[in-house]
Amino acid sequence: MSEVKVNKISPRSGTSLTIGDNGDTTNIVGTLQNNGAALVGDISSVVAGTNLSGGGTSGDVTINLADASTSAKGAASFSSDNFAASSGAVTIKDLGIATAELQDDSVTYAKMQDTGTANRVLGAASAGTIGEVQIATDMVADNAITLAKMASGTDGNIISYDASGNPVAVATGSDGQVLTSTGAGSPPAFETLVGGSGRILQYVSNSDITTRSTTSTSFGVNSNTLQIAITPASTSSKILVLVNGIGYNTNGSGSCYYTVYRGSSDLGYSNRGLAQITNPSNSDTIVSGFNIKVIDTPNTTNAVTYGVNFRAGSGTANIGYNQTRSTILLLEIGA
Repeated sequence: MSEVKVNKISPRSGTSLTIGDNGDTTNIVGTLQNNGAALVGDISSVVAGTNLSGGGTSGDVTINLADASTSAKGAASFSSDNFAASSGAVTIKDLGIATAELQDDSVTYAKMQDTGTANRVLGAASAGTIGEVQIATDMVADNAITLAKMASGTDGNIISYDASGNPVAVATGSDGQVLTSTGAGSPPAFETLVGGSGRILQYVSNSDITTRSTTSTSFGVNSNTLQIAITPASTSSKILVLVNGIGYNTNGSGSCYYTVYRGSSDLGYSNRGLAQITNPSNSDTIVSGFNIKVIDTPNTTNAVTYGVNFRAGSGTANIGYNQTRSTILLLEIGA
């Protein structure tokens, strides 16, 4: 092999320079430059060699590369299930990345799409594409909301609905009040059980079988046990007092008078009382029953006591006889 060493080869004439003849193979070791810059142009021919097959001036050229690994560069292929190649570009197909190919906890909140409206969540009201939705009734399972998940309220309040169908809290009532309807268009309310002409709100009673007597001609004598206390629910209530008793006078021509007291107030008519038993002149003692009906307005919600007082017109007046039971009954009537 001959070797020529020169610093420059120039054409003898013109501007073209030919190296070798057609069909010759010329090997150039190093870099061809064009006026100091790398030579740019088409490759007219490829010579096969190590890991390179094909070649020549036309046809395919195959480059044989080792497979890539986590520790070495090399050749790798793309799965057609996940990727698409077109015009030299490789793209990920829709649904090309399966759930199993994602590392756990690899998708952070920052990589998720922001919602466009406040108070929305990502989901779907029915089967289909995920999007922004509000929590709807059909998205909450039956019996899913426990008492612990409900908003706190006031002790004793009850949940009802207003005229618009919105939930409202019915305020706690007082002891003894009842939940009543306030009519259409408003929630119920706790109210004192009053009102309603003639409605009986409560009743109390007492009885006595003891025989008691007096010669006093004033109503200062009380039957002691034939009395009862009541606490009205309203200052406008009426108290109906009903007494069913028995009495007599040991004087053949004597008389007995019976009345009802509220505390120290006589509900009878002057000194005549509300009931009277009189023996016929010069007759034997007559035992007789008596009844009292009187309506009172105590105008209070404090406890008041009603009792039977009696007096003699003459002789000895008695209430009770031979353990016959006398009774007193109080009825509170709403005004």
